[in-house]
Amino acid sequence: MLVKNTGVVGKEKSATRLPFKLAPTIKSFAGNRDGNILFLFAFMATALFLFAGGAVDYTRWNAVRADMIESMDAASLALAQLNATDPDLTDAELKEYGRKFFEANFNYEHTLEPGWTIDFGLDNNAVIITCITGKIETYLLGVAGIQDLDIGKCVEITKKGSGRVELALVLDVTGSMGDPASGDDEDKIERLKDAVGTMLDVMYGDDATSENLKIGVVPFNANINAGGSTGWNSAWADTGANAYYHGRRFFHVDAAGNVDMNTKVNHFTLYNSTPGLSWQGCVEARPYPLDELDVPPGGSFSSADLTAFTDNPSEFSGSTNPQESKIYDAFNDAPDYTLDVSALTDSDNFNWVPVFLPDEVDCNNGEDCESDSSYSSQSGTTSYGTPWYGYYFDDPDDDDGHPTGEIQETAYNNYYFVNDNNYTHAGNAQFDKYAKTVHYFREVLKGNITDTAFVNFLNERSVTTSPLDSTNHGAARQEWLLRISYVGWWDTATSTYQGKYDTPNSSYLNAEMDCPPPILPLTNVRQTVEDHVNALYPNGNTDIAHGAAWGWRVLSKEAPFTEGIGPGDPDYEKWQKAVVIMTDGEQVVGGDNKTHWGSTQGQYGFAIEERMGDGIDTSGEMRDELDDKLLRICHRMKAEGYLVYTIMFGLDSTSTANVFKACATRPIAPYFHDAADGDDLEEAFGEIAADLVNLHISK
Repeated sequence: MLVKNTGVVGKEKSATRLPFKLAPTIKSFAGNRDGNILFLFAFMATALFLFAGGAVDYTRWNAVRADMIESMDAASLALAQLNATDPDLTDAELKEYGRKFFEANFNYEHTLEPGWTIDFGLDNNAVIITCITGKIETYLLGVAGIQDLDIGKCVEITKKGSGRVELALVLDVTGSMGDPASGDDEDKIERLKDAVGTMLDVMYGDDATSENLKIGVVPFNANINAGGSTGWNSAWADTGANAYYHGRRFFHVDAAGNVDMNTKVNHFTLYNSTPGLSWQGCVEARPYPLDELDVPPGGSFSSADLTAFTDNPSEFSGSTNPQESKIYDAFNDAPDYTLDVSALTDSDNFNWVPVFLPDEVDCNNGEDCESDSSYSSQSGTTSYGTPWYGYYFDDPDDDDGHPTGEIQETAYNNYYFVNDNNYTHAGNAQFDKYAKTVHYFREVLKGNITDTAFVNFLNERSVTTSPLDSTNHGAARQEWLLRISYVGWWDTATSTYQGKYDTPNSSYLNAEMDCPPPILPLTNVRQTVEDHVNALYPNGNTDIAHGAAWGWRVLSKEAPFTEGIGPGDPDYEKWQKAVVIMTDGEQVVGGDNKTHWGSTQGQYGFAIEERMGDGIDTSGEMRDELDDKLLRICHRMKAEGYLVYTIMFGLDSTSTANVFKACATRPIAPYFHDAADGDDLEEAFGEIAADLVNLHISK
């Protein structure tokens, strides 16, 4: 006989006729767990059913969705291709074509519940946005009240001819671009303009502007003209002469004619001091390795950041891939820093210094620079100043009938053939101040005056206190070194330097000698790009690495150019950044035949300053370092996801070919081109453009 129990559990047990005697106490009832097995079983059975049913329904959902996305991609691409071949079709006709294409490829059309829709967004002139909204009915999840599952999805493709690209054209405008390539009638610079025009035809089509295409232009020779940037101001220009190298080639002379090494010479002030001379926009290279990096002015940059940028790509160590091996060697062989880390992480050195080249000594107009037969290594006049050897000032140690140590006006006027009239003729303030400086200089060299800062300045330029004799051309050589570092005397009334500018034959008139046309920041206006390229002209030597670094900066979101899209901006991931680097010549650094400072002057100063790195102190070493510098810059851009295209134009150079192949994203077309003539160049630019704007799924 079963014991009657009014508890729910007891009822369940009675109903199931389980042979258990239930205790009549509340306490024992509460502690009994036997009947919970049924609840647990019922719960677990339901959960297992829902889990199994959900797995079945979601597996089916995933299969339908995958096929749907693939069919959407195919339909969108087909629609874009039809639009490209027949632009007269209406949006309604294109959408109908796309829907039919989708339905023909989609295997689960009848699985979708009635009311599903597919829409092809054609409003954007660069992308097609295809979206589906719909549901599928569930098989087993309905038990849990889930009758259907949403299966909506959108995809984007880029239309042909529009791109979603930010592109920097780094273009060689050196002097050799003024010559025709082999077999061409036109100069290379003209063929370059035609080739860029072909690229613009492909990328813009018939459009004058594009919402999804921006192009910048970086003309380069041995210099870079950043003056095309908006916002050249104290935010990123070193207007206060705080950067380490700013004014380092010069020394300050106060109003009384005294050398003052505690006051830096500001290049902006030198421009302001020169009537008729204005800064065009050329900038010096920043201290190595900042010259290779996209470090924004005014920002923070730690030693850890520096290490991260300059670490060897260890994944390339021991690689048999020629590209990877060459890049690894460029990092592995990189020189030590010339400046210490504290200087390299000082924000003052992140700003750019305007180029201001020293004024070299000029030769007499119409005079023979070979007048003294004992120093006959230079003949004729030069428009950019005379070399240090073979050029003469009054020698204080020469017994020419004048007291030793004095500057003799007669000697200057009648024997030493120098055309810097402000310094070689008495009777004006320029001569008086300069003569006082020369006397001071000679007394320091002789040890009669102690000026440690001035001695250090001279020693950095190989001006020594060793005996002056015929082997180093005596005072002639020493005063040449002083002369090009002298910027005149400070006029407190006008806050300018006076007495420096002399004759039109002086290189001082070319303070930015061979400065190329300015950079064009990113723009989406085709005509702006075309006009800028068509205005390019050839001059100067070749520094490809410096051009590549500025191509990176043009594309970057960081100052000085901020037109590019950057991380954190909406749709950043949808944009492709790319750079095209074109040259017709090998890297060139002016030789040391005009100075004993290892090279001619330029954006890295003289070789003796070792501004490319510790121990890089000859023109040959600088030239080789430029190749490695280019490889390091290219690698860093590629590491950030940039596409790098390289083009040699009319250049038969195995060494440059190897560097350009390693620099490119891949060592084959469309990323690397060796264009023998203008036709090949046009084909290269067209192929690169086609690669950039090829139809692709962008989301």
